[in-house]
Amino acid sequence: MRWEALFQDLEAQFAAAHLIAVEGEIAELSRLELAALTAMDRIRAQRGVTLRIRTPGGGLFSGVVRYVGSEWLVLATGSGATMIPATALSTVEGMGRGAVAEPSEVATRLRIGSVYRAFARDRTPLTLQLASGGVRLDGTIDRVGKDFLELATVPLGEQRRMGNVAGMVLIPLSNVEAVLSHP
Repeated sequence: MRWEALFQDLEAQFAAAHLIAVEGEIAELSRLELAALTAMDRIRAQRGVTLRIRTPGGGLFSGVVRYVGSEWLVLATGSGATMIPATALSTVEGMGRGAVAEPSEVATRLRIGSVYRAFARDRTPLTLQLASGGVRLDGTIDRVGKDFLELATVPLGEQRRMGNVAGMVLIPLSNVEAVLSHP
């Protein structure tokens, strides 16, 4: 009889130790999974949610998350759309707990330079907000290099025509805090 109680006690201890080990493995796997997430993975799970984003230059943008790439996100705001580079994120408020990794290999390779080149190709009139002092420049992107873009400054509401271009400004990509499009 004592043997039976001894074996039951040993089985209970083994089961408890096994449960603790499994819980430890689950916790470690969760930590490893979390360590692989990017800020954009977290923001991607917020599509359709209104977020408030602060940038290092003091900008505050509020809007509904519409698109999220690997290096940028787009908010729908009351005055149009705002694209914010991932490098310009200071704080993000209003997030839920989810995360979504980029499901498409093509979208993963779509870097911010590709977005700027699409703006240049389409001659999209836009406003660039710069990190240095919150300066805003209106115009169209003419050229995009590896780490810079060139903006043809044009008064807001005017089309980019030779006579309307007030000047050309070279802007390092690292200084672009937000790109605002106009409806």
